[in-house]
Amino acid sequence: MVAKMILPLLGGSPSVWNTCLFFFQTTLLLGYGYSHLTTRWWGTRRQAIIHSFLLLSAIAFLPITVSKNIIPPQNSNPIIWLLALLVLAVGLPFFVVSTSAPLVQKWFANTSHPDSNDPYFLYSASNLGSILGVLSYPILIEPNFTLTQQSWLWTIGYGLLILLIFGCAVCLWKFPNAKETTSENSTDINNQPNILHPEKNTLNPPLPVNGEGAGGWGSIPTPPTIQQQAQWVVLSFLPSSLLLGVTTYITTDIAAIPLLWAVPLAIYLFTFILAFSPAIKIPYQTLVGLLPLWITAQVIVFLLQVMKPMWLWLPFHLIGFLIIGCVFHGELAQSRPNTKYLTTYYLWISVGGVLGGLFNAIAAPLLFKSVLEYPIVMVFSLLLLRTTFYNSEINNSNPELLIKSPADSYLKLRQTLPISIGLLLGTLIVGFYPKIFITNLPGILIACAIFSGIFYAFKLHPVRLLVGLSLILLIGQFYIGYIGGILDTERSFFGVYRVLHDKQRNFNSLLHGTILHGKQSLDANRRDEPLTYFHPTSPVGQLFQSFKDNTTTNKSISKVAVLGLGIGTLAAYSEPGQQWAFYEIDPKVEKIARNPNYFTFLQDSKAPFSVVLGDARLQVADAPNNQYDLIFMDAFSSDAVPVHLITKEAIQLYLSKLAPQGLIVINISNRYLNLEPVLGALAENLGLSTLRQLQLNITPTEKEMGKSSSHWVILGRNQNDFGKLVKDSRWQPIPKSLNAPLWTDDFSNIFSVLRGFNK
Repeated sequence: MVAKMILPLLGGSPSVWNTCLFFFQTTLLLGYGYSHLTTRWWGTRRQAIIHSFLLLSAIAFLPITVSKNIIPPQNSNPIIWLLALLVLAVGLPFFVVSTSAPLVQKWFANTSHPDSNDPYFLYSASNLGSILGVLSYPILIEPNFTLTQQSWLWTIGYGLLILLIFGCAVCLWKFPNAKETTSENSTDINNQPNILHPEKNTLNPPLPVNGEGAGGWGSIPTPPTIQQQAQWVVLSFLPSSLLLGVTTYITTDIAAIPLLWAVPLAIYLFTFILAFSPAIKIPYQTLVGLLPLWITAQVIVFLLQVMKPMWLWLPFHLIGFLIIGCVFHGELAQSRPNTKYLTTYYLWISVGGVLGGLFNAIAAPLLFKSVLEYPIVMVFSLLLLRTTFYNSEINNSNPELLIKSPADSYLKLRQTLPISIGLLLGTLIVGFYPKIFITNLPGILIACAIFSGIFYAFKLHPVRLLVGLSLILLIGQFYIGYIGGILDTERSFFGVYRVLHDKQRNFNSLLHGTILHGKQSLDANRRDEPLTYFHPTSPVGQLFQSFKDNTTTNKSISKVAVLGLGIGTLAAYSEPGQQWAFYEIDPKVEKIARNPNYFTFLQDSKAPFSVVLGDARLQVADAPNNQYDLIFMDAFSSDAVPVHLITKEAIQLYLSKLAPQGLIVINISNRYLNLEPVLGALAENLGLSTLRQLQLNITPTEKEMGKSSSHWVILGRNQNDFGKLVKDSRWQPIPKSLNAPLWTDDFSNIFSVLRGFNK
């Protein structure tokens, strides 16, 4: 909700989303730190009083709003500005909410309730709430409420939360025989074991394998060692990193399906529910025996870049993530300490989550040219498996924290682990390519340092450390580029780009994940021919032909803006005397498009052009009014839609930059979304005329020559601006729809335009 509020101010840059992610993860860590320190210093009952005042103070910042009048810095990095904006807009309310899970559990642990010795089952409840939030927002909240209404609903929900937490505080004070622990160094008389008659101990039952009774809060509440705390960080770090790794990989390389990001997040939260639920037993025997070969298959499939068929590999990677999450979150749950150290436990879990987010969201795009963090962290998980589940040296200082899997599970690991490592080594040696290593060297060194930390935390055997470092180094040198026709790979915060060469058809193509962003023939006779969505017989080709057929119209086309550069294919339609401006958010795309070894559309442009870097909507706002005769919007050839580019406010901005008879031409080709009703509703609201054409029937010959199916919409102030296209039967106005959503900066609904959900 808050990120959508910020979108019109800073645009859709992933660095904006990453900064928001960093802010919320860091605030969550601060909330857990607050819960830990205040209960340690003041005890739970006094802390409850202090926390009640903090709850009330956050009301002053509600309802949550982001002023549209706040202007971000134009000539400097806006990250500091954005962090300050988030602190002012949502900092205190979210900080207060982030403290709830560990605090309520700590309060509950200091009552005489029969279940107070093991309050960790409440963590299942909090993660169930998180899943409901993740799934309900795109399905129920976003489609039915504006951002303003959402903010007021959140305020009402916060008021209800205050009442519930006040009720918990009252119960803490009035519950009979309440147990008060003022610090982690104090002694809880009610929790002392009967040393002379251990069989009479009832508060500390033995550690179960999974799901029965309490966890690692064993007979004597000894403080967790530094090594044990490091283990909690690692066990939290691995699933957190894999969450972002698998999300990045499947949403770019396998299927750029809208809202697909919610599936890995729901799986991640679901594994927490399974691990901390006392009523659910995770089949560790089966999972631990299965996981080595499954991880190995995932890593090999990634390295060989096997992405099709989608219906096979999408669930394959998600199931692997589910298994890993169950195993490591299960281990995390089983190693939970005595309730005296509950807030310490959650603090280190939060540290691991933040480190996973920082490694994947911030560091990895700068360190690796592809999503290498994904297979590297899977290798971490593989090499930790046997030690995590069958190593008596892990917790010598606190044996009750040790989990020993059944013997047959251990035997399965002994059989499958060497096979898995052998398969990985063989694959990596086959793909050994030392030249690419230098580009990934900083990331590889950091990955080796992380694995060395895991080696310390779990006291791995030196041989395992050597194998791990070798695998990491070899992954950094694996390359199948020449076999797969890959000429170049570039990565930024916006994704991974690959330049491919098709030897059979003599084409070079640019792919963003699985999405084609342009193609050029290397034949000298076809070098200037626009292909894919821009083919001469495509809707956009028909548009330019109509200009040539009408000399009067042709003379009026002097300035053209293109939102989205790709490989610069539209420059093939440029004419002498014109001026073209390409707006592109990613410098890596400009670098590829300008490289004549790959593509030459920009180099061969008949008109002078400029490339303006930055979010298209924000940069267009700086252009002079009424100057462009054509504004092409090609930001929708990818299946991930930058919503802020097609809201009412955005279209109004483009109109202000358009000449009196100018046109807005929009490429809405998309496999999963039908954006035509959205543009129809916007045109009707703004009093604009429309034409649309969906060209699906591509002959085998046309496909062989490089043409793609496409879907285009043209917006103009009146029908006369369309010229001869009005009489072209291939072009039709967008039909009116009573159910068409009107997208604004305050409201948008991706779910309603998913194909199959809208008519």
